[in-house]
Amino acid sequence: MRTSALRLSVVYAAIFAGALVVLVSVIYVLTVRFIDAEVDSVIESDAAAILEAYGRGGTRGIVTELDLRAGTFSRINAVYLLADNQGFVIAGNLPAWPAMKDGDGTWAEFEIEQRESGRETSRPVRAMVLQPNPALRLLVGTDLSDRRDLGRRFAVAAGAGSLLVTLLALGIGYRQSQRILARVADVSGSCAEIVAGNLSRRLPVAGDDEFDTLSAEVNSLLEKLARTTEILRASLHSAAHDLRSPMHRMRLRLEQTLSSPDPSAGRDTMEALVRDLDHMQRVLTALLQIAEAESGTVGAVPEEISVDVLVAELAELYLPQAEEQGIRLTVACDSGLCVRGHRQLLAQAIANLIDNALKFTPSAGLVRLEVHTVANRIALTVADTGPGIPAGERSLAVEPFVRLGEAPPQAGSGLGLSLAAAVARLHGGQLRLEDNRPGLRAVLELPACPGKKAERTGGAAARLAP
Repeated sequence: MRTSALRLSVVYAAIFAGALVVLVSVIYVLTVRFIDAEVDSVIESDAAAILEAYGRGGTRGIVTELDLRAGTFSRINAVYLLADNQGFVIAGNLPAWPAMKDGDGTWAEFEIEQRESGRETSRPVRAMVLQPNPALRLLVGTDLSDRRDLGRRFAVAAGAGSLLVTLLALGIGYRQSQRILARVADVSGSCAEIVAGNLSRRLPVAGDDEFDTLSAEVNSLLEKLARTTEILRASLHSAAHDLRSPMHRMRLRLEQTLSSPDPSAGRDTMEALVRDLDHMQRVLTALLQIAEAESGTVGAVPEEISVDVLVAELAELYLPQAEEQGIRLTVACDSGLCVRGHRQLLAQAIANLIDNALKFTPSAGLVRLEVHTVANRIALTVADTGPGIPAGERSLAVEPFVRLGEAPPQAGSGLGLSLAAAVARLHGGQLRLEDNRPGLRAVLELPACPGKKAERTGGAAARLAP
């Protein structure tokens, strides 16, 4: 009884046994009452027939009727007795007027002595006591031995059945408690491995019960925790390498400037230092945004955002850069599309996709922005005609600080797609990388606002991160 599962099984078995006993008792009482009513009805019918014989032939009619019944065994276990008011037996199958427990009322119960198998036995009788005339007493009854024997057998069978069912319920409850304890032990073991550092371990899912539902939810949480931990580990490792080079260059330039006798060398050094600081600031800002998106701890309150307005503003922002590179930038958006989320992060994610497409698209190429709805979700597509990404490398492209082999020198720090994927997950969506034949299609899929359009507000481009 040390476990709640076993205690619960015992409680349920006790409740079930108690309910079963009550049910059997009710059935027993109703059955006994029904049999008693049937016995009384038979006695009354028999007595009425004998009184009819008395009406036809008086005392001689009763005697004849009783002799006839005794000779033909008209009713099994029937008891008859006709006597005068002095107790002298006139007819019937009893030797004398019996001593009755309940006095001389209409209904009486008493016992008669009979010899069976060489020994005397007492047999219970229920009878009606009638008085056809002041000088006669008539007793019409039946032997209750079979009825009482049936009642005893019913009680014994009900008791044995209730006991067996109770033991079966306890056995089933114990078995179920053992299964529950085994499931709990599996979960506890898995949790111990996870706490020990094995973040790839998952809780067991064996079927479709409440334990499996809970395990699935916990596994989903562990997936997110493992992904966040891996991103953090990779980000810290990659950030250390990515920031070490500009910091080393800054130190060398400062040392060269300090050791140089030429005063004009300081300006070039300062410009180079500013470029390195800008790079470091962009990396740190992107890492901070990824951390906020992955953890869901964005400070701003979510708002309803008009996607077509946001995309139009960002396209206008990047149009000069596209024209300078000789790239045609086109936009095709359904009107009135709305998402609920964080405007700053969504704008940065879309800007990263556009910037990535412009970097990889050669001159005279095409970058196309499309926004449309698919099954209550908004699909924002940025398609380019660049070299694309091989199918086997697309999952790596969204990892932090990943630069693929065909990336140009100005491709950045490798955080753009990683930030876009993290923002998509924050908003309940996903980022898919597909083949554009030629080029790459980056599809940012987000849930649409249910049943309404967003207010058309501007200012997205002005709030982009540096």
